[in-house]
Amino acid sequence: MVFSYHVIKFETISFLQGTHWSQSVGDKGILYKSLKDPYSKLIIQTSDNSEKLFHVPKDRTVIVVNKVVHFLGELI
Repeated sequence: MVFSYHVIKFETISFLQGTHWSQSVGDKGILYKSLKDPYSKLIIQTSDNSEKLFHVPKDRTVIVVNKVVHFLGELI
């Protein structure tokens, strides 16, 4: 697996297997933490209606601020 840092402007975002994520609010935005070993899944739909599926490694945080998502993950 090759993980890289992504910053993506999105229309919709789906956190798959909802019990594998924790949610909190921080000073940087809404924070989602991956809880599943070895990774949790995330689907991002962009403004051009393309959908992309990502793996996010366990114990990594996804930050959502103003329709922009920041995270370390692998495009599937």
